[in-house]
Amino acid sequence: MDNNRIGKYIVKRRKELHLTQLELGNKLFVTDKAVSKWERGLSLPDITLLDKLAKELDTDIYSILQIENRQNIDIEKILQIEKHKIKKQLRKRITIIISPIIIITCIILFKLIPFGYDVMHIRYNHNTDKLINLGVPKFSFYMQNNEDNYAYKSLRGKSILKSEVKAYLNTLEPISCNNTTYFYDNTADITIIDYSITSNILYNNINYSIRNGNYCDTLQIKEYNNKLGLLGTLRTLYNEDTNLIIYFLPNLKTEEHNEWTASLEIYYQGRILEHSIGTFEIINDELIYYRTQIKERDQNIDIPNISNFIIRKQKLILKDNYLKEYEKEIILK
Repeated sequence: MDNNRIGKYIVKRRKELHLTQLELGNKLFVTDKAVSKWERGLSLPDITLLDKLAKELDTDIYSILQIENRQNIDIEKILQIEKHKIKKQLRKRITIIISPIIIITCIILFKLIPFGYDVMHIRYNHNTDKLINLGVPKFSFYMQNNEDNYAYKSLRGKSILKSEVKAYLNTLEPISCNNTTYFYDNTADITIIDYSITSNILYNNINYSIRNGNYCDTLQIKEYNNKLGLLGTLRTLYNEDTNLIIYFLPNLKTEEHNEWTASLEIYYQGRILEHSIGTFEIINDELIYYRTQIKERDQNIDIPNISNFIIRKQKLILKDNYLKEYEKEIILK
């Protein structure tokens, strides 16, 4: 049974009778859209309408259904088969139409819905050899590593990837130096100094740039070494022709980042004038020593809580000389 032939016959008879689709539909108590579907071969009239349709078109059911051999023909069975065929074709068309929509919707949701990140354990072997942790957005792939740089690819949206990377960075300790904030992982002892999400045609790149240890400490040690020479070197009095002996040892304290320890011992003619410990920092060209504990002292001198040393050619010159009674100028080499 050819739906298109049936449709053409219905439209031919309707026009021969000078009926519109709406007029024919009203006679059959169906809409003009239903008549239009019959005529375009998109559906068949219901079996209960065939007698009425044949009467209104002044024809018979066999002519409507384009059946030439009329003997032993089960019209009802034929109609059921054709309706099933039409429904199957309709489902196929709907599937063809809906499938791209579903696929596009899934892609959009995949790009826009946050899935979080995984903490990946990665071997870091640039100037060291240890396992480190990196927060990588879920469904990322193809890791690339070049010394201090790690990169991943992802098909997900750029803004979502940014939010997931920031969520990971928020679990780390923010440290600031040089007017920049970095992210320190004290468990793995690494610092993420930079990160970025860059777009490609098909995917986005997630990039991490890391440094071993506390990066701000490293920068500060470098700066302090440039000004003082080698940190951890004992500083002694520049003038050797004196009875005053001074040992000043600026050192590193690893328990707290950006905090450096120091000790100061001063002797005069064999007796101790001061033995103190504390912390120090360098601001511009000045070293500031903060005493946290005075272990021993001479009661005849007034030891300040803070001493300032001017840095000049890697020598330390005591700014407020509380030892002027023993030496007019204190210069430590």
